[in-house]
Amino acid sequence: MSDTFGRRLREQRHTAGLTMEQLAERSGVSARAISDMERERSVAPQRRTVQALAEALALPAAEQPAFLAAARAGRARTTATVPAGCCALPRPIPDFTGRGRELAQLTRVANAAQPAPAVAPVVTVSGTAGTGKTTLAVQAAHLLGAAFTGGSLFVDLRGMDARPPGADETLARLLSALGVRDDEIPEDGTDRAGMFRELLHHRRVLAVFDNVADESQVRPLLPGPGPSLTVITSRRLLAGLEGVHRLHLTQLPSEDAATLLRRIIGDREPGATGEVAELCGRLPLALRIAGNRLMSRPQWTVRHLADRLSDERRRLDQLIAGDLRIAAAFSLSYTQLSPQARRLFRRLSLAPVADFDAGLAGALDPVDPDGIEDALDELVESSLLQAHVDGRYRFHNLIRLFARERLAEEEPAAGHGRSA
Repeated sequence: MSDTFGRRLREQRHTAGLTMEQLAERSGVSARAISDMERERSVAPQRRTVQALAEALALPAAEQPAFLAAARAGRARTTATVPAGCCALPRPIPDFTGRGRELAQLTRVANAAQPAPAVAPVVTVSGTAGTGKTTLAVQAAHLLGAAFTGGSLFVDLRGMDARPPGADETLARLLSALGVRDDEIPEDGTDRAGMFRELLHHRRVLAVFDNVADESQVRPLLPGPGPSLTVITSRRLLAGLEGVHRLHLTQLPSEDAATLLRRIIGDREPGATGEVAELCGRLPLALRIAGNRLMSRPQWTVRHLADRLSDERRRLDQLIAGDLRIAAAFSLSYTQLSPQARRLFRRLSLAPVADFDAGLAGALDPVDPDGIEDALDELVESSLLQAHVDGRYRFHNLIRLFARERLAEEEPAAGHGRSA
């Protein structure tokens, strides 16, 4: 049998003639923590905990070095990397473009991650469908991964599903990925969360929780003190999470959008390439769809696609490439809105100006004037509407077209006579 810290602790306690409760009283370490250490469910006790136990056991000076060394060996084992294939990162995108400011911020946060007692940092990456949240998180994880000697974890939390997985289910996956045997995973969700935090207390792990539905789904997954980094992506702002760093993605700058398209299709027709990038609203998913469509139709010129996209009534129908559909990405967010927020979303497509306030929103949807502010907040929280200064709001141009389509489909009378 290996000379583990748990076995040494149990032997020394028996030699001293102490029960777990008596040792707990003498050392100030809880009986449950002592039990976990002896059963080797907790193999990485802090140095101050080990020192308190050694003093409570009245270990002779000659035996203390071996006792402390066994604890250090346990901590060393917890720095082992995540087993290959367990919650592994997706492949990075070879033509990743832009987002230099966001990558720099993620790098600064990662470099600031320190061992306990510092609290492990958490970064949320939010934005509407198609802004490249997952792509950014994965790119950052691959760039920063070498610094996280405990490995990287990636879990898709399927936030747009009708029934996303709960935190308890996700914690079981994470504990398994970190080497906990199935029969050692606690049944209780609170205990699972505690075990997960304990494992990350000493491990330098980078965890990416992608496509989060809401705060309740991810809050139990957040680490406590320790050197790890957690990156969360969500279409929602997750405003209820406290003490996190926040990144909100919007469309790419014009130069980066054109560069991304050129990296997909090559250097051809620079004027038309820039025009297609603007017609795609500089949204990374739309740009990728447009680029893939051109590459799968080598007989098409870039000008031909630009002409097809120039018709607003057909633009969303043109942004389809295989299983990638820009309208389908927007629809997932739309279907999760409350009935009033959906109705307001549709009616706002009739706004005669690019940006508007709550007064105009109420005029376009007078059914429930008292609920207008709440519905606007819901649209902003879901990243379907952009909040600007002085209480004004704005659509991304592709989302406005999607709202018009929903209006024509669901409320044809309301949209009758509107300008195209």
